[in-house]
Amino acid sequence: MDFVSLALKGVPNLAKAGPKVLVPLAAGTAAAVAAGAKGVVDHRKGSTIRREAIQRLQAALSDLNGAEVETEAAAGEYGEFQITVHKENLGRFADWLERNQAQVKRLNFKKVDGVRIRVPNIPKYVAGVQGITTGLTGFVSAVGAGAAAPAAALWGVSTFATAGTGAAISGLSGVAATNASLAALGGGTLAAGGGGMAAGAAVLGLTAAVPALLVGGFTMGVVGAKTKTKSKKFAAEVAVEVERVALARDLLHAVQDRIAELRDLLDSMSRRSSAALDALESVEFNAEKHASEFLRAYQLVTAVKEILNTPILDPKTGDLSEASVEIIRKYA
Repeated sequence: MDFVSLALKGVPNLAKAGPKVLVPLAAGTAAAVAAGAKGVVDHRKGSTIRREAIQRLQAALSDLNGAEVETEAAAGEYGEFQITVHKENLGRFADWLERNQAQVKRLNFKKVDGVRIRVPNIPKYVAGVQGITTGLTGFVSAVGAGAAAPAAALWGVSTFATAGTGAAISGLSGVAATNASLAALGGGTLAAGGGGMAAGAAVLGLTAAVPALLVGGFTMGVVGAKTKTKSKKFAAEVAVEVERVALARDLLHAVQDRIAELRDLLDSMSRRSSAALDALESVEFNAEKHASEFLRAYQLVTAVKEILNTPILDPKTGDLSEASVEIIRKYA
């Protein structure tokens, strides 16, 4: 007979035990009940502390997720706008240069409106613009506009100029195109000293905007171990992670603000550049008569190019880039 059965069998005879047994037993029982009640209260308090801590973390993560969605949408829209501006400004100017290069070359080192003109190597300039256009087309084809546009916004349009394989991305197809795209975003193939496809994949993901160390490692493993952790210690650990998540959310909001600033700047500059190109294309260009029109268009297109190539994020740290601050100061 086991202990429980034996105890139950003795319950009907408990009254016969007498006060010497029953009084200490009653006192012990009362103490046990009190201790048990306190344990229940403590357990409930601990459970409440843990539950509220987890709720705070979940709320913080929900806010972060919302910020990620908003930032990716903003980056995607800005990236698509950049691609359009590149075509309508740099592409247009390159075409004009190619048509008028004989006259334009006559302006080299000539002083116009107090500025000495330095005409670029026109074939090289045109090839560079066309190469970026081709690269952009190839990236969009390989990884989709939804991934390429945010990456263009965050890391600068010129990042897409050349595939890590040395072949034009648009000339590749299937897996080769995707691999070349990712390698190019990662700074080139591993063999060429770049970060390779893994680094490229990190660049494409907007999670690159939030350094991994910033968010920290608060995983389900920690949450799952809550029953083994003292409630107050657990709550303190959660509080630290909530702060880290808040920092990540704030960084994403800062990225959104920087995108908005750069987009406004690019919009303003591209409008001025387009107007200057309109004026340049409206005349039968003559170096002697239209040098001022050329200089204005060239300066504005160059400004547009600088803004297009300005990364929002520092590729080494994932933080907002100094270049994006400097370009706003320069042209605001």
